[in-house]
Order: sequence, then structure tokens, then C-alpha cells
Amino acid sequence: MSEPRVPLSAVALRLTDEVGRAVLGRVGAGDLAVAAELDQHVAAVRAELAPCQPDQPAGARLAGQSAAQSGWPRPVRPHHSRRIQVARDPAAAAAPARSSTVTAACPDVPFTDNPWQADAPPAIRLLLHYVCGFVEAAVLADWWPANPAVGDEIEWQALRLAAVCRLIRLSEMTGALHPDLR
Repeated sequence: MSEPRVPLSAVALRLTDEVGRAVLGRVGAGDLAVAAELDQHVAAVRAELAPCQPDQPAGARLAGQSAAQSGWPRPVRPHHSRRIQVARDPAAAAAPARSSTVTAACPDVPFTDNPWQADAPPAIRLLLHYVCGFVEAAVLADWWPANPAVGDEIEWQALRLAAVCRLIRLSEMTGALHPDLR
């Protein structure tokens, strides 16, 4: 059974392009604080799209809608939770046996498959549906972007749109590379 076709919103895509360009322009101008926060949003988008299948854009749209509705900053699990568990349970501190095919995963970053290789960017189709769902939900919640090129503060919604723009650029660049260079 095929999934029903979900149309993309031209207005949402245009708004994403305009806002994303302005925020990425500030990052390119050397705003390190914005760059650091943008990296957090890129990681959040990757994590939200990790369970989505490339042939099911409705899941990506729902992920975008729930991201807009949940707001930012999201509650984050403390990074020291593993240290607390190790301190309570000495058996947990034992190092696993090493083999020639070691594959590790970071418990704090669920979308990371292998620390020895860069993760592939999400599919462009999923990113477009994600951002349409995000913009639609954010606008329904009475958000409209301020001009990110003016002022010191950049809204978290604008940073999320810039994160999607960055991932689309990365996906396009990765697709243009020869397979041996990926």
C-alpha cells in the first residue's frame, strides 16, 4: 500500500530559504555563538529525522511539526549520567573486549552509527517535508520571523530553518561527490 502524496508548501520553502540564508550569512561573518547553536540544531534535526524512511515523507513532516510544537531548548539528558552509573556499578566500568571490527555508538547521540565515519546527511526529500511541517506548525503557533540580519538575538525557529538549509547543502554536496570521496 503506497503512502498518500503529501504536497510541499512553496511558501514554507521560500520562507526557509530567506531566513536560512540570513542566519547562515551571520555565521559566515564570524558569529561564533550563533555557529555553536546552529550546530546543536543540525544535530537535533538529524536526530528527529533518524527514524524516518526516505520513502515516507509524512513521518518527516510530523517530526517537523512536533519539533515546532515542543519548542527549544529541549530537555537534554545530562552527559554525566554514564559516569554516575559507572560510579554506582563497578561492573559497568569494565571495558568491552576489542576486536578488529569495533563499531561504537554514542548513547547521547542516537543517530550516530559509527564514530569512525561521517554520517550520511538525511535525504533532501525528508528535509523538505520536515521544514514544511516545522514552518506550518510554527506559524500556527503565532511565530513569524524577525529579520535575523538585524539585532543580536536570533530566534530558535530561525536557527532551526538555517540548520535544515545547512543539511540540504551538505546533502547536495555529498551527492555531487564521487563515491570514493564520500
